Amino acid sequence: MIEDRIQILRRAAKVSARENGEHVWCVIAGNEKLVDDIAYDAITAKDRVQILFRESIKILDKYTSKRFDCIMLKGETLKISDLRNRCNEKGGASVEITNVHIQKVPNLLVIVGPEEYMKSFNGETDRQNTKINILAEDHTSSFIKAELNTRIKFPSFLRNTITPILDMSDVVLSAILVSVIDEENIERVKEISQNNSLFGIDLKKTIQDKEKTRIKEETEDKQNEAKEETKEQAPQEETKEHPSQE
Repeated sequence: MIEDRIQILRRAAKVSARENGEHVWCVIAGNEKLVDDIAYDAITAKDRVQILFRESIKILDKYTSKRFDCIMLKGETLKISDLRNRCNEKGGASVEITNVHIQKVPNLLVIVGPEEYMKSFNGETDRQNTKINILAEDHTSSFIKAELNTRIKFPSFLRNTITPILDMSDVVLSAILVSVIDEENIERVKEISQNNSLFGIDLKKTIQDKEKTRIKEETEDKQNEAKEETKEQAPQEETKEHPSQE
């Protein structure tokens, strides 16, 4: 089982260089419009980059609701660099995961969420002695959507007073790439991130799952192509005419 996982990660790290470009992974976070723009750019360059997943995350606390979008990409280094530059220009946050990270750094997680929650996450990991190394981090400079929690019934005058304040508030997102020092603490770190309303990505599991899907799709495509070739090469039966009986 462990050997199978190692082989999958190695195959994922040695993505074909058909475009003469090394491949890397990237996680981008920001408001919905920013991620829409990045997704559109990725789709129009689908021969050089692919979307692994996209998520819309809503965080509910006692009085407010915060929403942001997150997208994970895999592609040529130069194209990913271009998309990251556009992300930063538009106020988003991004972290890059290289082949070196995948091959040599254990227990990788990407964690994304509001900056104030990220501070609580870092403090709790320290208190619980679940040691992590922060390998890369980035912060948004544009706002993410914040509004009153619709589950709570506020009086109209209070809602009308608070809503404009929330619209003007600056909610900063942080995105970090971390390595969990001890493998047995991975689930605990993921639990701490969830408890602090953060979005966590287990890179090992995500890349394995996507690689399995890619291998399965390629195998099915080859099988379908082989079936089509067999059909084309098979001799067609001659149609025999039968005399009609009167």
